Amino acid sequence: MIGLALGLRDLRERLANSVNNHLRAWAGAAFVALAMLSIQYEEVIAPSVSRISDVWSSTAAKLTNLSL
Repeated sequence: MIGLALGLRDLRERLANSVNNHLRAWAGAAFVALAMLSIQYEEVIAPSVSRISDVWSSTAAKLTNLSL
């Protein structure tokens, strides 16, 4: 009975280590994917948003000048 208990404890530790390793691998992959998305946003999407924001600001400034 003692051998069985030790075997189950060892099996549980191995399973916990395996799950931990898998979770770390998936978390690392998710981090890399989010980092790549962040870089793409900064290079591709952010300049477009900046241009739209600049156009909106200049239009609002023109409208403000017309109403005065």
